Amino acid sequence: MKYAAFAAALALAACQPATQKAANPAEPAAPLAAPTAAAEAAKPSGPPRTVAAEAVSDDLSGAASVTDIHFVKDADVKLFSTAGGDPAINGLYTYLALFTAPDGWTRVFKIGDFNSWDVIEESPTRVVLKVSRSWIEEGTGDVKTAEEKLILDIPASEEAGLTVTPAT
Repeated sequence: MKYAAFAAALALAACQPATQKAANPAEPAAPLAAPTAAAEAAKPSGPPRTVAAEAVSDDLSGAASVTDIHFVKDADVKLFSTAGGDPAINGLYTYLALFTAPDGWTRVFKIGDFNSWDVIEESPTRVVLKVSRSWIEEGTGDVKTAEEKLILDIPASEEAGLTVTPAT
């Protein structure tokens, strides 16, 4: 859990709020040459450089656990997951984070642990997730999996909690 908290903090700190002005799009790339019969292997075009590993820290270890990030359109809200536990059974620890100026991504809510999740609806006040969740059946030991939908009502005030409602 300690690493999940660090991953959450780093994932939040590393991303910019949705209200910042977007960068201008890059110029279109030049058209690619027609493919040749055999692709030519890459050849060095300058001297190599060696990059050392970063010093071990809880922040970077946690950041390396972040697997998915989704920014909610027109809102300072994002969903993200960190990897942990058994990847075959609910290995994505999934969160919703809110940006509050000037403090940053300070409000983080744990939604749940899933095999996978997808945003199927979004607005600045509500997100609907389609999630896959598994469990081990008592008695048989069989792994069972179900898909479900969750409605996330984004808190309107700093004091409010995140409301998660099962949906059809």
